[in-house]
Amino acid sequence: MTLSTGKTGRGTTFMLGAGSPPDFTAVANVSSINLAGQNAEEIDFTHLQSTGGFREFKQGFKDPGTISLELHFDPTNATHVDLLDRFISGDVFDWRINFQGAGWEKWWTGQGFIQNPGDVTINPNDPVGGTATVRITGQTSFVDPT
Repeated sequence: MTLSTGKTGRGTTFMLGAGSPPDFTAVANVSSINLAGQNAEEIDFTHLQSTGGFREFKQGFKDPGTISLELHFDPTNATHVDLLDRFISGDVFDWRINFQGAGWEKWWTGQGFIQNPGDVTINPNDPVGGTATVRITGQTSFVDPT
């Protein structure tokens, strides 16, 4: 039997870049990272001689999606304040998902802006929760750490 090469996400970090070349800082207390919504438009290339009466498609522009972060919110933490500051500025920044802590020598990198600085959930039985959404812009890449 072949063993799985899968790993848990434990140790993975989401990092915000600043400067050029960017210095990266891990966002504190992140409990989950979800990259969603990647898809490609389809262009219909069907013509009157299309084989068997079937439509033909080709890939159009690609949408890189969004990254949703869930975190234990701390308004005194500089990285949580930075998320709000970046939302207010609207600036595009470099980001990185660092898989090294989970045991893979890879970074997922790209650029984006803060689309939603987050919702905060407060109740007596859980840590104060927060969310943030990064809208990815442009192509993303898996790269080896440098």
